[in-house]
Amino acid sequence: MTTGTMGRAGCLVLGLVAACNGGGGGTGTTSDGATSTSSASTSVGSETSGDVTSSSSGSESAGTVTTGVPTTSTTDGGETPTSSTGMPGLDCDDGLDSGWGAGDDVGMLDGDAWTPGRDGDGRVNCVSWQTVPLGRWVRVVGTRLDALDAEVKAAVPGWSDRGNEDWHGVLADWVGMAWDTRKGTERGWVTVGGGHDGSSNDGVYRLDLRAMKWNIERMPSDSSKWPASYSANFTNFNPAVEYYENNPSNPEGVYSDEFFDPDDPEISSRTPTSRHTYGSTVFVPELGNAGKILMGCRRYWEYDVETATWALPKFPFDAAANYSGETGYTGENMNGWWNAAEGRYYVSATQNYNQSQTWSVLAGGTDFRWEGGYPTGGWTALSIAQDQRGQTLHSLVYEGGRPHQLLVTDIDTREIVSHELAYGPSTDGLMFDPQGGSDGGTLAHVAETGQYLTNFYPLGEGMLWAWIDEATWTLERAQLEGDYPEEVNFNTETKLEYFPEMHAIVWVNVGGEDIRLIRLQ
Repeated sequence: MTTGTMGRAGCLVLGLVAACNGGGGGTGTTSDGATSTSSASTSVGSETSGDVTSSSSGSESAGTVTTGVPTTSTTDGGETPTSSTGMPGLDCDDGLDSGWGAGDDVGMLDGDAWTPGRDGDGRVNCVSWQTVPLGRWVRVVGTRLDALDAEVKAAVPGWSDRGNEDWHGVLADWVGMAWDTRKGTERGWVTVGGGHDGSSNDGVYRLDLRAMKWNIERMPSDSSKWPASYSANFTNFNPAVEYYENNPSNPEGVYSDEFFDPDDPEISSRTPTSRHTYGSTVFVPELGNAGKILMGCRRYWEYDVETATWALPKFPFDAAANYSGETGYTGENMNGWWNAAEGRYYVSATQNYNQSQTWSVLAGGTDFRWEGGYPTGGWTALSIAQDQRGQTLHSLVYEGGRPHQLLVTDIDTREIVSHELAYGPSTDGLMFDPQGGSDGGTLAHVAETGQYLTNFYPLGEGMLWAWIDEATWTLERAQLEGDYPEEVNFNTETKLEYFPEMHAIVWVNVGGEDIRLIRLQ
């Protein structure tokens, strides 16, 4: 998510409606008859692995298309230019998009697996992007996060992930991403993802979408120097835990979620430990010289992109000695957003369940302010998938695991418009766990199609993708054929993003899978 404004593009309606079987719960049959089995919990607070291994060939075509198919006509009835590759909507010769490379390497397309062709600077060539099929899942070959393992180990000799999931946990364990959606700089960051016993990796990794490549922005800490007692729960660093328990009002402002050891300055970086970040990370391009990533997870953190450094963390409301959900602690199912007019970061919800609410803070970590149940509070605030577009906040509310309501909030005026969701023919008979929540749910508002893409977890269905039509507020299964991952993690959080200038949706799944994208036009 980037906080810059975004204009509404012309109409392009995707015809997308049937099941996309994958992660979490139950048994699903693919269109070629292959069967996948899975199990998952969708209750709020669940911390159970939600991966699915599928024996599908990748085709996801079951069901009936009930919405329109992609069109190449423009909004004024004219014809969209067709490129030399036969793909509509982009003419490289006219230089319509300087974000792409100008080389002639088209790469390779094998079915729905795309190997990008790049120019001498590493940018994906426009002629290569032209070859990407429209309206289906496309696998971008060579974009596995775990491919960075050798580079990390070469730079930090002796480094290893002490978690039981290694690189898998960096993305899969309730971890979201911060996004820059501005034209030509489209990218995303995963920061200190992992936590608990899944991963101890506290690095910062950047996905550059105009290059279709992962990069190491900040190396993880040298794990060979950590005490042996730092195991099993990597969110809490043992020496920092001990120091805080003995000095809860310590003048340094130390808490359990940072690397601090009073007896070992070499490992006292005061940077964040790995953790479940949920939807708390937000990129703000106007802060600093190159933008900052703000994170309201456990405490308030700021990461400077230019210097690849973390600022010292802040306790909300200076509530160090009695830090809890009531005093500002955020540890589960949070979503963050940026109010550009105020220069304030907002995060919801605090972890005190039926009394959960929102707080905000000025950039730099001053002037914490309670915001009450805005846009929602209590248990509802812990059951939301969210997407920010400019000064508009889109919030999908789940009730008993069921997508129930979509709230559109004007961040400037705080006006909230609520839309009750209707279930169409493809979703009307779905059953949900009445004790379920939205743990891991995602939402992307796709302005050019007038739709939202989301995922949810009906009983016996696994993870399904669905479109919500913002004209009728009807939810239908999404028919998305293409190269679907063999392993699907249902903790999507904010790892799904729409890029308006690329006319594409990007999905980051797990460290051992290439990213997927849907090119819209």
